[in-house]
Amino acid sequence: MLITGCSSGIGRAAADLLARRGHRVCATARRTKSIGELRRWAQSYGDRAMAVGLDVDDPCSIDAAVEALLQNWGKVDCLVNNAGFGQFGTVEDLPIDMWRQQFETNVMGAIGVTQAVLEPMRCHGRGRIVTLSSLAAYATLPLMGAYSASKAALDAAMGALRMEVAPFGIDVVLIEPGPVRTAFRANVRNAIDRERFRTTGVYDALYAALDDYWRGQYGQTNKTGDDVARLVRKAVEARRPRARYRITAAARVVPHVLPFVPDKLVDSAIGRRLGWRSR
Repeated sequence: MLITGCSSGIGRAAADLLARRGHRVCATARRTKSIGELRRWAQSYGDRAMAVGLDVDDPCSIDAAVEALLQNWGKVDCLVNNAGFGQFGTVEDLPIDMWRQQFETNVMGAIGVTQAVLEPMRCHGRGRIVTLSSLAAYATLPLMGAYSASKAALDAAMGALRMEVAPFGIDVVLIEPGPVRTAFRANVRNAIDRERFRTTGVYDALYAALDDYWRGQYGQTNKTGDDVARLVRKAVEARRPRARYRITAAARVVPHVLPFVPDKLVDSAIGRRLGWRSR
């Protein structure tokens, strides 16, 4: 199987867990340092693991990684789309090139890798595509518009793909975690540092309030990247996988309840929590 985004967090945990369970794992990362660490990791599993460079934003890098896997093992039986990132910024403040980068990596990157493995899977007669999405695809907070929009788009694309490839014996599964303690959370929190782009200044109180919320209440979770990795393992190994797997109470409840709650009530509740209310 091919797993993207294995430098740390969920991707690294999933690669290690699946290799320990006897799966043949091709772990990938974008940065040179991370690739070196993954290669040392792969050595401990002998011929059950390999590590290659893969930048999901680069089609040539995608093709090279898939070709390396095929040359080594002759087939791609499973893809785990894990690579992605998040950033904070209001819809007005976040520059359009940062919006494009959010979609380029989280959506186009996942679709690009998926396209690269579909033909080998069809030739093999079966396959499985597991994609890491998020509760943010259903429920967003202020400043998370770009990230939530990218995850909602990814969910929609994978929903279409699930129906398109079912006749070929290919399963498509979404993993939708709620708040989880991983390095991803720290990386997103650091993105609140608005030195990355010029802001209008009118949202300063909102940035500060959401930063406090992100560091405090929103971060109080006992779920970790290892817990999500175990859910990935379940999706990979299930004989008949579900279309969606969710972890954390919020992820299990919110998508079912939110459609029945008036938008104004949701806005009001979030506004009260952040001290950012409409007139």
